[in-house]
This record gives sequence, C-alpha cells and structure tokens, in this order.
Amino acid sequence: MPLVRAVLLASTLLVLPMSNALAQGDGGLAERRAIAAYSKDVWPPLERAIHESAGFPVPVTLDLKSLAPPGSAENYASDDYLRKPIIDPLIKALSAISSDDIGKQALKDRLTSIVITYEEASAPSSNYQEGVGFSGGVLTLNWKPFTNVDDLDPRVKAITTVLEANL
Repeated sequence: MPLVRAVLLASTLLVLPMSNALAQGDGGLAERRAIAAYSKDVWPPLERAIHESAGFPVPVTLDLKSLAPPGSAENYASDDYLRKPIIDPLIKALSAISSDDIGKQALKDRLTSIVITYEEASAPSSNYQEGVGFSGGVLTLNWKPFTNVDDLDPRVKAITTVLEANL
C-alpha cells in the first residue's frame, strides 16, 4: 500500500504543474499589455483604498493569470470587471470591520494578507460566502470577474461574515 500511495503522489506532482500551466497561460500580447496597464494605472489607487479601509497596509495579491483570461483584455480596466464585483465589496467589508478600535486591532492582529483569485471550478455563481476563505491569516476571495456586478451587499456580507468569524 505505501508503494501505491508513493506512485500516486509522484504522478500527481508531475501532472499538477502541467495542468496548472495549461489552465493559467500567459495569454497573448493584448492580455499582457492590458494587465501591465491595469497594474500601473488602475490598481495602485484601489490597493491604497484597501489599505485605508483595513487601517494598515495589508499585502494584497491579485492572481492576474486567473483573473485575466485570454480574450477579455479590452475589459480588464472596466470598473465592471474587478472593481465593482470584487474590490468594492472588499473595501466596504474592511471598512465595516475597522469602524471601531476593536475591529481595527482585530484586523491588524489576525489579517496577514489578502489573495484575490478566480478558480472556475470552485468559484460560486451567487452563494458568495462559498468563495470567501480565511486560513492562517490569509483572506481569499475566489469570485468570477465581470459577473453580477450589482451584487455589492451580498458580497460585502459574505466577506464580513467570514472575517468576523475568524478575527
């Protein structure tokens, strides 16, 4: 049995990097240019707003390969792509948590980073709390960009609920 387990683990380790590379390709020139422009022009003020709402400069990682699929380059800078469905709810939830000294301190003590990603297989279409995780101080948001852009309050509630349960 241990030999079978070792062979399965080894084969999994060999397949995962290849499947990950296929699922998260770099895209074409248009995608790379659009992401570079987003990272330079759009993201810095949004990141500052996240820091201000948290009350401290919490590191934020955008998994740009998963958030910027090929064929959508013209949409990346649109407010409807990332800001409205993902960034705005995050800012509003962090602001609600940090609205008093107890919340500010809890965030500083327990929140070590934020990861924003999109994994198609596990991102919920509307039960947003299923796309929010908190483990080891890392808040993870796994929501599809450019969808249900007007669902601000349910997304804020999902983030707030998970944070309050873990802070």
